[in-house]
Amino acid sequence: MPLTMLPPGKEAIINMCKVKESTKKFLEGLGIIPGVPVSVISEMDGNLILSVKGARLALNKGIAQQLLVRL
Repeated sequence: MPLTMLPPGKEAIINMCKVKESTKKFLEGLGIIPGVPVSVISEMDGNLILSVKGARLALNKGIAQQLLVRL
């Protein structure tokens, strides 16, 4: 399911990144790679604040929809 469908407080594992190669490199630099657990801290207008490896990150709705996760 897309990351945008994950409710706040739930944890999931990044399964696949369906983004352009340049965006994929950017996300890898942030630690968002397949196999990494993430959780949604909050959501505003579809944009997400995530917890990844103990760090808080903001992702816009467009990118978050292209990240597929599994519970």
